[in-house]
Amino acid sequence: MNINLPRISIIVDDSQGMGAQGELNTLSLGLGLHQAWIYAAMFGANRLFHAEPLSFQENAQTLVSCFLLISIVTFGASLLFAVVTDQKLLRFYTAKRVLAGASALTASGTLAAFAGPIPGALGVLATVFAGVSTGIGSALLLLFWGTAYSRHSAATITMNTAVAIVIAVAVYLFALHALPYPYAGVFTALLPLLELPFLWQLTPVSYAVRHAVPIFNPLPVNKGPFSLRLALPMLLFGFALGALRSTSLQIILPSSDPITQLLALFAGGAATVLLLITVFSLDRRSSWDFLFRPLVPFIAITLFFLPSAALNDSTFATLVLLTGYMCFEALMWVFFGEMSQEFRLSPIFVFGVGRSCLAFGSLASVLAMSNPSLIKAMTPFGEAGGAMIVMACLIVGYALLPRVRDIRHAVVQGVHNSNAIESFNDQAADQEAQAACETQKAQEAQEGQAAQDGANVAIVKSEGPESAGGSDAPASEDAPPAAETPAEAALAQESRARKSGRFRTQCEIIADRYLLSRRETEVMFLLAKGYNAAFIQDKLCISKSTAKTHIGHIYRKLDIHNQQELLAMVEKTREELLEDDSR
Repeated sequence: MNINLPRISIIVDDSQGMGAQGELNTLSLGLGLHQAWIYAAMFGANRLFHAEPLSFQENAQTLVSCFLLISIVTFGASLLFAVVTDQKLLRFYTAKRVLAGASALTASGTLAAFAGPIPGALGVLATVFAGVSTGIGSALLLLFWGTAYSRHSAATITMNTAVAIVIAVAVYLFALHALPYPYAGVFTALLPLLELPFLWQLTPVSYAVRHAVPIFNPLPVNKGPFSLRLALPMLLFGFALGALRSTSLQIILPSSDPITQLLALFAGGAATVLLLITVFSLDRRSSWDFLFRPLVPFIAITLFFLPSAALNDSTFATLVLLTGYMCFEALMWVFFGEMSQEFRLSPIFVFGVGRSCLAFGSLASVLAMSNPSLIKAMTPFGEAGGAMIVMACLIVGYALLPRVRDIRHAVVQGVHNSNAIESFNDQAADQEAQAACETQKAQEAQEGQAAQDGANVAIVKSEGPESAGGSDAPASEDAPPAAETPAEAALAQESRARKSGRFRTQCEIIADRYLLSRRETEVMFLLAKGYNAAFIQDKLCISKSTAKTHIGHIYRKLDIHNQQELLAMVEKTREELLEDDSR
């Protein structure tokens, strides 16, 4: 299932030779198909599947279908279950057979939505099956996307997310306006299968059985307090996102006006440019939530155009609102991916908590917006009351976002379970030693077979007339020393693996202590081994400016100034481990 497409890299350097590098790859296309399925199956169900809407008002364009309600509730509940069972079921959440099953389950549930309008028990059962299966399947797919996301830098995440949203909108418009019923619904059901090859390629062999990122000794967190700290702002963000999403996907984009379709694509391009300018101009930052600072005010301003966009009476309002929505949608993906990457948190945990709260908040917003009389009763602003409530949710949610100090408090400090880390690394070392031993045995078997063949040839030659008196010839003084036995080779390999595991443990403890990101941890590991920026550049396949940027971030976080001080810090950590072992 390998898909090889051209990769586009953008590198921005500053005057000090440091900067940011982002790479546009298959992540954007695969995520675009996934988002397109969400748009079409969830928010276009009334048109694509003739789904039965909940009767909050006469205008069915803004109504929630029973299929959507069941699917979102199941989706959120499935993600919360994944949060609770994060590391316990890690093999399940990273298994490729689960990925294939989730894609098939989502596709079959989408097709079942066609039977929802059938009167009687059959229609009810079909709606329930469609909602439950798409909820569970899409939740599992999202966890795989979250895991794939957390392997990349902020610039790469932002680039691919921005382009993915544009792709999603274009595919959604194609399903809405280019395909008639029921072909549009069948096309929507195929989207989870079309995204499978991309996600398959982005998902390595189970992270649970090898020492690799992104499931790479995630930092232990107090899940209860941290979940609550993250849940409230995400619920508020979800409410704001739901308002923008329902207006954009259920009112603006279903319009058959060609100008509206062009505005949607233009808005996607504007949002992409805005995100790229933001990430590449502000990547040299001291705080990890840098994207929120310029984008949240812009999104808040776009909310002023909610009433006029809902009335379809302003081209400019439509453009601004769509741009704000796409920026907001991309921002949420970038936020969770960057949090997982920057603080080495489990992406299953972060995306599970974050996206489930976004889903519930979005559902509450869609239900509220479907009943304008409720909004008018809550505020004295008339038709603008909904926009004011959404703006308040956005601002308060931003104010409640966890900061670096909150994450530091949530991460289990002072109890770095070095024994657990060493145990994990020892297990990895054992696997390496076992693999090396098997390789050594295979080589010895080949050498033994070759020696046996040589001996047979020698016997045949000794029976010839020319070897009659050659049996007592002295041994050559230049003969090589005797080779080490298989046991000695295995012990030597195991010793080297153990040393490598202990050194890795020392580096991981430092990375945990100072909350280095995954990529920074890799760079620090190579720096601690004595390699320079040029070697790191080649080893990790990154640009020279990106390598220098990571090194600068590492030195700043560790409060050191050069590689020698890093080596001293690693040596001090080794002494601390030895003292702990001696106690």
